[in-house]
Amino acid sequence: MRFALISILLILCSIANAQEFIYPSIKTTAQAIPEFVPSGWMIHDSISGDLNKDAVKDVVLVLQHKDSVKCITSDGDSVVTQPRILLILFKSKTANQFTLKTQSNSFILQHDKSIMDDPYQGLSIDRGILKIEFHLFYNMGSWYTTNSTYKFRFTGSKFILIGAELSTIHRATLEYENYSFNLLTKKQSYTKGNEQTGKKKTTVTSIELAKPVTFETFVKPFTWEIENEVYL
Repeated sequence: MRFALISILLILCSIANAQEFIYPSIKTTAQAIPEFVPSGWMIHDSISGDLNKDAVKDVVLVLQHKDSVKCITSDGDSVVTQPRILLILFKSKTANQFTLKTQSNSFILQHDKSIMDDPYQGLSIDRGILKIEFHLFYNMGSWYTTNSTYKFRFTGSKFILIGAELSTIHRATLEYENYSFNLLTKKQSYTKGNEQTGKKKTTVTSIELAKPVTFETFVKPFTWEIENEVYL
């Protein structure tokens, strides 16, 4: 899995400055959700639920550019992609309006590789925790399938990453590696096994974490080397 994740990291490298896409400015407050969608963009996905414990349903949006944009990756390849934006909107308990609380122009992975499925899988809100899921499946070039889930909680000022799940399986051998990270207790569970033989082994170790992880510090999935050659 370690080598597979390195390969994933290289494939999902950021767009180089050779042709930088300029993201639009988003309104900070509005009464209706469509007012947060700039011209030329559309709502790709959305979810509602209470994220700040005020008993009012907030809204999370994934916006996608309507047109494809041709960009050059850092390895020199030309790709055609539709940029995406993550918006977290808090609804006021007293006023009939929404406020933009968090915006990320990089955390929602784009679908810019014809040899793989769309990596973005969806959003969910469970007991105030925002979950964002990804799935990396290649039609050619790799036997590995990777799934990841990131869990963010609002702490009063920012959303922090409180946990994550990361699993990879080799489709031919059925060997797998599963990681479960609890960033509140600073513990991780690691399971290595084989679905065909049923054999598995689980170990629990500590995580070194100097400060809370936010959308501002963890800007893109699979770019944080949480331990040697393991990219979260």
